[in-house]
Amino acid sequence: MSSFTFQPGAFSREMAAAYLAGASVRKVDEWEKKGLLVGLALDGRRVYTREELDRFIASRPEWANRNDDA
Repeated sequence: MSSFTFQPGAFSREMAAAYLAGASVRKVDEWEKKGLLVGLALDGRRVYTREELDRFIASRPEWANRNDDA
């Protein structure tokens, strides 16, 4: 029997905050308001794609290499 990990196609604001090094939802909102992070409207909610979150991480020099020490 094979197993797999669920990979969401769209992250809620709360999930995005957790994915972004445990940032707060308020910080996610701030980054979006500044145009640093691009969210989408889905059924009246803000969501973020994994690609957008990864692009945002790569754009942040202090986060881009966060797994190099592991």
